Amino acid sequence: MQQLAVLEGAEEFSLGQGPTGCLLIHGFTGSPQSLRPVGDYLAARDIGCFALRLPGHGTTWEDLNSRSSEEWAGAADAALTKMKAEHDEVFIVSLSFGSAVALHLAANRPDDVAGIVGLASFVLTNDPRRFLSPIIKLVAKSLPGVGNDICDPNAKELCYDRLPTSAAWSMLKFCKDVRAEMPQVRCPVLLIHSRNDHTAHPDSSRFIHDHISSTDKELIWLDRSYHVITLDYEKDTVFEKTYEFISKRSRSGRD
Repeated sequence: MQQLAVLEGAEEFSLGQGPTGCLLIHGFTGSPQSLRPVGDYLAARDIGCFALRLPGHGTTWEDLNSRSSEEWAGAADAALTKMKAEHDEVFIVSLSFGSAVALHLAANRPDDVAGIVGLASFVLTNDPRRFLSPIIKLVAKSLPGVGNDICDPNAKELCYDRLPTSAAWSMLKFCKDVRAEMPQVRCPVLLIHSRNDHTAHPDSSRFIHDHISSTDKELIWLDRSYHVITLDYEKDTVFEKTYEFISKRSRSGRD
């Protein structure tokens, strides 16, 4: 497959060093840019971070439309393996659809995921078009984009302005599979979601909280942000709660 240029700012990044690692997974049609601020925050506190760029993201929406959930899950699995070789333990911080990928990893590699922080998690949708997704992808290659759901007018997410329909269909199928895997998730999980999210309905995080088998789990609500809570008005709260969750559960933090 032809290698496409990556948009400036959408590149993968590695930050920080330490025995505790953190794999950052962005959302559908987004890029690592949305997680750069939380990566900076964690790296400044001696957590080694790597932000994965899921295949087809950060290039063109047409590129994404040629990709599938198998590729996204495979890339995340490879990134987790690499991080496990470099760190004593690995947590995952995920945004939106990235949380579906994170939960899939935790369900299938329970010994390799120390915990998950799911930010504005997307694992289900109430959009009635979901029932027509197999048909929509045959009649329209893309729909208007769903990115940049941010309350702060000074913040901007680097994402596609179109929603590729074939990739969206694959994404929705993957989410359905992940919902079935949730009882296999037993690691500590922190969920942070805005009640005013217009992209990932708050029911998504409620569903995760209620269906995973983890005994160490918490759901925190925000009120002044929209979907991309890592860039919005309450981002400082997101950073602080994320670090607090990791530091309290990391082996290095308990030593």
